[in-house]
Amino acid sequence: MNQASIRRFVFTLITGYLAIFGVQQIPYEFPNQWAVLIPVLIVVYIITVWLDGVFFKDDASPEKLPAGVKKTKSKKSSKKSNGFGDS
Repeated sequence: MNQASIRRFVFTLITGYLAIFGVQQIPYEFPNQWAVLIPVLIVVYIITVWLDGVFFKDDASPEKLPAGVKKTKSKKSSKKSNGFGDS
């Protein structure tokens, strides 16, 4: 796992715990608490991924090249090998 995955995992755990705690603190008692918690946790995950992209956008894609830069293909040598001993 890379550093961004670990950071996002910990961030999701923290915000998920806060969301569950917040839902349980609502004075209304739900007949099926999971019917409320699952959509809340899905929304929390989406917001967590979005916030991770906002705060740590410099770690997202370090390998992108500018639009004007093109990769040059290296040409292989035209030397052919005739067998094991030929080099």
